[in-house]
Amino acid sequence: MDLRSAAAVLLAASCAAPLAAQVRTSQPPIINIFREFEKPGHAGVHEATEVRWTALNRQHNYPYTYVALTAVSGPSEVWWVTAYDGLGAFGKGSTWGGDNAAYQAALSKLSVEDGEHLNNTSAMQAVAVPDASYGAYPDLSKMRVFEVTTFQVRLGSEAAFTTMAKQYAAVMKAGNVATSWRSYQVIAGAPAGTFLVFSSYPSWDAVEAERKAADQAMAAMAAAEGEAFGKAYREAVVSSNSRYFNVNPRNSLVPKEYGSDPFWAVKP
Repeated sequence: MDLRSAAAVLLAASCAAPLAAQVRTSQPPIINIFREFEKPGHAGVHEATEVRWTALNRQHNYPYTYVALTAVSGPSEVWWVTAYDGLGAFGKGSTWGGDNAAYQAALSKLSVEDGEHLNNTSAMQAVAVPDASYGAYPDLSKMRVFEVTTFQVRLGSEAAFTTMAKQYAAVMKAGNVATSWRSYQVIAGAPAGTFLVFSSYPSWDAVEAERKAADQAMAAMAAAEGEAFGKAYREAVVSSNSRYFNVNPRNSLVPKEYGSDPFWAVKP
């Protein structure tokens, strides 16, 4: 069993054999992100293959839930995000099903077919940074859009990243901006100093509304405090890159508690 099958985060759908997975109400300690980079023009057939992959996991009572995120900015790819309580749980997930011959045979066949639609794959694991996170943990069953910002900080500036996150949170609070995010530090699969910040939204209108409110709050802060924040940011951060993703319910495997929402109902 490879990491592709151990991929992903949180959520729920009605299934023939519903999962008994935990519905999370707080930031997961560890997440695994499996990325598949699609060949041009293969998005539709790739999704169809992944629908069968998820159906296979459902049929065999795969014990971990995951959400599929389809990129709408940056490279054409899909992220599968899975939440774990620790590296021990992640390790169990990475080898789950190894003694099930029927499952492994079906999985191997699907893996070959899936590979025909891909240019590459990649996996990384990241640990939660609660001090660099902000706001109430969202009801992920209602989220439809994710924003993921990747920060590459200079070595030795990890503490500065947390400080800046707290400062930014203070600006959002002072500006009455309704927002929240979860920060993670990558521990494997990406260069040292890589941080991922996840924000989630119930709609694209909510994305736009928060963006406008955040821009206004930051402009007010800059006018009042000058360049101090910007200077600290430039000294600590090498680069940043924000991307948007649509949640794909057909390629997600989610807890049974969310099955009452038609969005998560299994679709052909």
